[in-house]
Amino acid sequence: MPHIITYTEEIEEHGYCQQRPELKTGDKYLHEVDGKQRLRIVLSVHFDKYVWENVAQWTTVILEYLEEEYTLRPHPIYVDQSDKEDLPVFVAGSLIGVLTCDKDQMRGTLVVTDILGEIDIRGVAPFGFYDCQHLKKVNFGHFVKIAYHYAFANSGVSELSGGWGMPAMLHSTAIEGCKNLRGIDAINDSMLEGYGLILRSGKAFSELEDELCRQHFLPQKLDI
Repeated sequence: MPHIITYTEEIEEHGYCQQRPELKTGDKYLHEVDGKQRLRIVLSVHFDKYVWENVAQWTTVILEYLEEEYTLRPHPIYVDQSDKEDLPVFVAGSLIGVLTCDKDQMRGTLVVTDILGEIDIRGVAPFGFYDCQHLKKVNFGHFVKIAYHYAFANSGVSELSGGWGMPAMLHSTAIEGCKNLRGIDAINDSMLEGYGLILRSGKAFSELEDELCRQHFLPQKLDI
């Protein structure tokens, strides 16, 4: 089960230079603990208060997967109709995403497959493809049914489409800042007719997430 790490740090500011923590919201990286690699997704980095004069307190919240809870695999992405590349992704708890260090390799069309090798994929992780500026199109596989917070936010995506059958659910922030996305208005709790997608937020998102878990689209509820 993934777990949440929350920590605060005090950073001294120098004159007009506003110092910030090294990590940024949306960062996805590998971190070694006791000789084992862990996958970390930075959910938020925010300013708390001034402790005194020019010393500021910041809080960082991280979603962490243990070494046995995720894997790194190549995933096909279509640069054009005839040219396909295998690019590195992570799969954690049946959710897919790309490490920040690899995000600029995500170019063209991503068809989120239902199965990668022997691993089932049921959704897109929080910040999964955040800030992937060269990603243009995303198609969800039939069993890929959920995209979490900021999954494609601030990316270059211009087209999104879901699989047939039960529509894929996107958190309302999943497409935030996607300036190239046309024809989809990020209206919370709305059905996107013709796209096979639903936008949800707050309680409505949580309730449908519960339903997806009951129908075994997801192995567990991601409590963030």
